[in-house]
Amino acid sequence: MLKNLPKIIQHLHSQDPSVRRQAAEQLAEGDERAIYPLIKALSDPSAGVQDAAMRSLIAIGGEVTAYMIIPLLREGTYLRNTALIILARLGSVTVPLLYTLLEDKDPDIRKFAVDLMCDIKEGVERERLLPMFKDENANVRAATAKAVGELGYEDAIPYLVDALKDEEWVCFYALQSLGELEARSSAHHIVSLLASPSEVIRYSAIETLGKIGTPVISDTLISYLFSASDDERSAIVKSIVQIGITPNMVGLTEHLLRMLKEGDWEDKAIACRGIGVLNAKNAVPLLVDLAGSLDPALPDTEERQYLLRTTILAVDSESELLKLIESPATKYRGKAFAIELLGELRSKKAVPLLMASLSAMSRDLRRASATALGEIGESSSVGSLLATSQHDVDAHVRKAAIDALGKIGAPEAF
Repeated sequence: MLKNLPKIIQHLHSQDPSVRRQAAEQLAEGDERAIYPLIKALSDPSAGVQDAAMRSLIAIGGEVTAYMIIPLLREGTYLRNTALIILARLGSVTVPLLYTLLEDKDPDIRKFAVDLMCDIKEGVERERLLPMFKDENANVRAATAKAVGELGYEDAIPYLVDALKDEEWVCFYALQSLGELEARSSAHHIVSLLASPSEVIRYSAIETLGKIGTPVISDTLISYLFSASDDERSAIVKSIVQIGITPNMVGLTEHLLRMLKEGDWEDKAIACRGIGVLNAKNAVPLLVDLAGSLDPALPDTEERQYLLRTTILAVDSESELLKLIESPATKYRGKAFAIELLGELRSKKAVPLLMASLSAMSRDLRRASATALGEIGESSSVGSLLATSQHDVDAHVRKAAIDALGKIGAPEAF
């Protein structure tokens, strides 16, 4: 505890902002006597003093601090936002003081109370939020719909289902929370929103159905696919994959390919799941091209290559990979990736092509071909590998050929 607390508080009135800031920082070790001076310092003209005062109030903490901060919720934008930060950081000691605010005449105050309960979580009596679904203010109802989902309050599911009939913004947050709660009992209510005039609601309903994961909904989503907008189609395919795609859903292949080509990497990962289940061989060229376009220097490349590799290996990809090796249009990094995969598949059909690739201009292709021939283990490739191990101009390629000969175990290699 500070021994010279009154003197430090007096320094908050200094003409020098650096002295005021230092005083505000020191008061973090003070007691309840420092709370009011620090609250006044939140209005200091210096941003540094304001920030130090806020941090010190959080450090002092306690119910008294929370009680004295709450009136700032009725002030201007800056003080109100600062108060929200402090009250949230104070945590569970704030919560009992919020319940009376749920009945405040000002709808903004009621909403702040709900938002703070949502942020703090610890110690919240969640059932206190249920009456707020009937609040006259739509923003309060929307905040409530969001809060019960983030608080994991399953008893609120019937209230969330009723909120689906509310204004658009309330309905939107109700859908989000039903998804977070994985409320399967609400699925048929959500399906009815696919006919909503609001594109925002239709899109959110599709996403929520995917999170809920009810297999019986898949047929409904597929039937809606043909009348949906482009954005909605993408969301529908994601949801169907999340629910559980089945091999008989071959009609989704075209949509998965579009998602693989145009989507971000989260979308591509979802598309890959569907491609594997549907054995979509026609996705192989695009998957190989994506793998070849990855920058080896980027941190996510290894993880993304693994995703693409496992997807290709999950489908009947041999014939497509052979075509890619033969095609002059295939970029060399993609071709090297295809060669590696044929090695993993131990494709005997690839042996003649791989032997020919031992003479390719690209060192990476020659090395990949030598490694793949070692994985396949065909004795017919020994002669070509021997020649490569002795005469290739690149030491890495020669080593790959020697390693391949060792794997094959050909006597003539010794």
